[in-house]
Amino acid sequence: MAAHLSLIFLSLSALLVCCSTGAIAGRSVEEQLQQLNENYMEMKELLAAKNRRLEALEALEVEVMEQKSLVAALQQSGTQVAAANRQVTSAVPRSCADLKCKGETISGLYSIMGAKSVEMVYCDFSKATYEAGFQKWLGYVDVKSVPTYFYVQKNNTYTTLSGPIPFELEVVNIGGAMNSASGIFTAPRPGTYFFAFTGEIRFTGPIPSVVAAVVGLQLNGIKVGSSHATDSNTSTSTYSQLALQSILNLKAGDQVSVTIDFLNNAIVYDNPYQHFNHFTGMLLEENLAGLI
Repeated sequence: MAAHLSLIFLSLSALLVCCSTGAIAGRSVEEQLQQLNENYMEMKELLAAKNRRLEALEALEVEVMEQKSLVAALQQSGTQVAAANRQVTSAVPRSCADLKCKGETISGLYSIMGAKSVEMVYCDFSKATYEAGFQKWLGYVDVKSVPTYFYVQKNNTYTTLSGPIPFELEVVNIGGAMNSASGIFTAPRPGTYFFAFTGEIRFTGPIPSVVAAVVGLQLNGIKVGSSHATDSNTSTSTYSQLALQSILNLKAGDQVSVTIDFLNNAIVYDNPYQHFNHFTGMLLEENLAGLI
């Protein structure tokens, strides 16, 4: 553009000189000097205008370079922000504010991750995050990564002390955590579990005599509960029921079993037709803190 302006300026200057020469040919010396002076001033003004245009052009070029640099910086910043947003939005939401950051705009029920379990909340996205009612807690969501529940029975009489009671009949064993042959349940996931045992004791002592039995619930080989039955044996067919329930917080790998801790002229009685002894357990609530 500068070269183009220079060419125009030279053409105008040549034209001006030609016109001026023809115009002053028949004038006096004073008139000729006056005309030449006017021509000089006109050329000077044209040159000044040309310089101003060149300076404006240079300033424009500098501004264009600055704009290019700014655009490049904004593009780089936008890439970094997008990457940060992807990292944030890929995380598990823990509040309605997190959901809003992920782009949710429709008010309604949402599942979020609490301290140990999945929770249900109502998010009102028409409100600001700091306003009352933006998030309303409703309750817990029953999420289990490994559904776990079992029900086993005995088929025969048992009299062995201390060790876990084995069970011959596996009615239900969802998750496979209960080893009925060994009588040991192994927790697959941390959480809160429920266990229950009911059994039948047959007293076999001489008549008359005092008979007794104790059944215990063990966690990793340590007794956490017991059930006791005692009676005065007055016939050859005296029976008593034992019952034991417990709710335990377990870690993954913890083991639970039922044991016979004491027998005095008594046996844990059963047969293949009636099934008097039952052991059940289930995962009530899983601790999901370490899963996500």
